[in-house]
Amino acid sequence: MAGVLIAMRLRVLAHTLTGSRAAAMISGGIAGLLLAAGTIALAGSDLAPGQVRGDLLAIVLACWMFGWILGPVYTGGGDDSLRPEQFSLLPLRPLPLAFGLLTAGFVGIAPAVSLIAFTALIAHAQGIAAVAVAVIAVVLQLILVLMLSRLVVGVLAVAVRSRLGAILAALVNASMAVLLNQSWVLIWAAVDSDLLTYGFPPRFSTVLHWLPSSWGMVAIDAAGRGDWLLAAAAVGGLAALIGAALAVWARLLARRTTTRAGMSAGRGSLLDRFTDGGTIRAVAVKELRTWSRDLMRIHFFYYSVFFGVLYTLVPLIIDWRGMLPWTGVIIVAMAAATSANLFGLDGTALWLNLVNPGGELAEVRGRQLAWLLQTAPVTLLITVVGTIVAGGDPQTWAWALALLFAALGGGAGLIVLVSVFALVPVLEPKRRSGNPLEAGPVFGQIIGTLLLVCVTTVPAVVVAWAGTRSGQPLLTWAAVPAALATGAWFTWWCGRAAARRLRATGPELLATMRSGGTVTAVAVRPGAAKLPPRLSALVTTMWIACWVPLFPQGIIPLWMIFSGSENRLWFLALYLDDPWRIPVAAAFMLLGLAMLTVGTVIPLRYGRLQKSAAR
Repeated sequence: MAGVLIAMRLRVLAHTLTGSRAAAMISGGIAGLLLAAGTIALAGSDLAPGQVRGDLLAIVLACWMFGWILGPVYTGGGDDSLRPEQFSLLPLRPLPLAFGLLTAGFVGIAPAVSLIAFTALIAHAQGIAAVAVAVIAVVLQLILVLMLSRLVVGVLAVAVRSRLGAILAALVNASMAVLLNQSWVLIWAAVDSDLLTYGFPPRFSTVLHWLPSSWGMVAIDAAGRGDWLLAAAAVGGLAALIGAALAVWARLLARRTTTRAGMSAGRGSLLDRFTDGGTIRAVAVKELRTWSRDLMRIHFFYYSVFFGVLYTLVPLIIDWRGMLPWTGVIIVAMAAATSANLFGLDGTALWLNLVNPGGELAEVRGRQLAWLLQTAPVTLLITVVGTIVAGGDPQTWAWALALLFAALGGGAGLIVLVSVFALVPVLEPKRRSGNPLEAGPVFGQIIGTLLLVCVTTVPAVVVAWAGTRSGQPLLTWAAVPAALATGAWFTWWCGRAAARRLRATGPELLATMRSGGTVTAVAVRPGAAKLPPRLSALVTTMWIACWVPLFPQGIIPLWMIFSGSENRLWFLALYLDDPWRIPVAAAFMLLGLAMLTVGTVIPLRYGRLQKSAAR
């Protein structure tokens, strides 16, 4: 059974690893190899005392484990090239099926990279006996992280079958995402407390070594000391945990393939009062009902809210409230990014709109209105509360409101524009297993939308910065009406462009969604030539990597310099002396913009050249 599934997995990879998907996998593999090399270097170096180095290695191993657990959140439910539902009609028992799917999961770049990273345990071992135990621990560690990844997806697929379950799953996923994204806070706290010199607190170190990701290292250390009872217990614990997780996953697969997701109660008669106000209002009411009933949309929306709130609360660990006023902006950006496949989530129900002549604009405007009604009240309230708690001055209020209004307008425009220009087909709603992560490979779409939302706030940022720089409060507050104006313009223009696109290529969009019921992304550009592999790899790399110099090393350091902040954190420009700080940060920002421009212009110019050649 396992051999057959491995062969199927290899055949699927051979037919799907083309174009941008292959480029993204290669880029991810290179990045993973760099991280793996860093893990091995940490284990084998003498940069820190032995106990501290062991704690640091335990932290890194925990990050690898949580990365496997969190990965499905960013990759649309993980690797579902072999879905359990495809085997539901075969006379297979759950446990052999689970074992076969787990074995097939080892075929790929990510498991290979993780295997290389876990060889750091061998570098950590001291003595022949410890090395022998380390070899066993490396294999068990790899099986464990892959098993936990499959188990988490299985739990979500079964548990998220109600509104409450979707919300709780969003809280868990957002918490793990924030833990990884805001790990710099923990690093800063460690550096500020000289933990790298004096070691970690005993309780923290104990908890760290109790995590399953550290059991292999515990076994290695015990073998090096000759404590074979503890070594056997740690290795046996890994094996037992893997076996238990496999058994639970097998049960979950059985439930996933034999039960259907339950219906969720939506908004009731309150919305019925607004259905008689025209087509746009009727579409908005339909969308609001969908937002309250579709488990996938519920999960995405609450994930955005929890992510934004937790993301700005974590810096309170180091007693920094500076991020609280921007909670609403972060929620808006994440909500827009997770809603960027708005038409794709509906599946082939698009045909209902295509047979309604002239209804494209009303469909687009209604969806924009519903998204604003869903997002704006919550984010405005959270922004006000966060700014009050942070003790914001009038200047901070102006910045927070301006960025919020600009992001809301830009997000309302982008959710429909990206959805029709970069559609990602997903499973039909009636065919979904209940897993809210089965949203297709939307990682690139999410990253691109996040960047575009930030771009839509640039006019308001320029006005606010000019007022702050010149010391003119009125000019700073002028950013608020400027944000309202630019936000309204982005909403109007993007909506009009999306309606035109829907009217011109509606049948092609429908065909894409009908043929894209798998997890394969299709670029909806009828008649456009496919980029050559090298150009496709270059474009993918530019879009993935451009955000690093643009925001963390460019815009954020510039804002910190102009606001007079003395925190340097991990921003390179802040470690330089004047007059080099501003030029270096500006250079990073320009580099990011250049990379973004290259990634955008190449496909457009190539398509135009191909069209000209065809004529």
